[in-house]
Amino acid sequence: MKRKMIFVPAGGLANRIRATLSAIALAEQTGIELKVTWFRDWALHAAFRDLFVPGRLPEGVRIVEASVMDLLVYDRPRQKNFRVPALFQKVMFRACLYEHQIDALRTQGFDFEEWVKQEGNVYMASYLPFYAYPDALLHEVFRPVPQVEEVIERRVSVFSAYTVGVHIRRTDNTLSIKHSPLELFFDCLDKEQAAHPDLCIYLATDSEEVKQAMRARYGERIVCAESKADRGSTAGIREGIADLWTLARTRKIYGSFHSSFSELAAELGGIPLIVVKTENK
Repeated sequence: MKRKMIFVPAGGLANRIRATLSAIALAEQTGIELKVTWFRDWALHAAFRDLFVPGRLPEGVRIVEASVMDLLVYDRPRQKNFRVPALFQKVMFRACLYEHQIDALRTQGFDFEEWVKQEGNVYMASYLPFYAYPDALLHEVFRPVPQVEEVIERRVSVFSAYTVGVHIRRTDNTLSIKHSPLELFFDCLDKEQAAHPDLCIYLATDSEEVKQAMRARYGERIVCAESKADRGSTAGIREGIADLWTLARTRKIYGSFHSSFSELAAELGGIPLIVVKTENK
């Protein structure tokens, strides 16, 4: 009987994308059957089909929207669901790995290949990448829906010959706020402006205050989304995808400390990422 893995990506947009790619690469390498179950929750309240068009998936790999039954059986066991899914998962799977375990396991050099190769089906949830995946897989699996592609092309159309990307994370990311203050981004961009008279800056941020401060300093050089960041709606998450793919079309990215979004944008575009943090000064 073919071995199977149920995989549940967790967290926000960039975390889910990278974790899903890890699971797909692991499945392709080991020959297991993989079902990625996509849940809508507070961290990413949108269905997969409303964000991405079907891409090329390896044989035996599926990405499905979570059903009501999946909430009971395959959801991540947490206090909010009284850990009821864990009761089913202990019976249905040989072994389970949950999101709070993944960071320690990958740091310890855990052999994920050997884990899935053993007899029996397994369950895994993660918001972190845990297995190396080829760059091409990102472009093959995750392709924005046409409505988002139109937004991306419209923003890129106003780029100058020299456009840099800037991702400034605020709201709930306390490490980014602490280690990547706005003044350090100003220092980097002031140097870019002095060296490149035609500088254009694509700004991706979840803070309206940051938008105002950047526009006050750099004026019409700033290109960014007009709407407020909102990960609680499909429209807001589509804006996040547009930001991610547009950042990837710049020359380089000045990104925030401890931000998977900055990292994924650079990975997507195959461009340099300069993490702006206090240690650099």
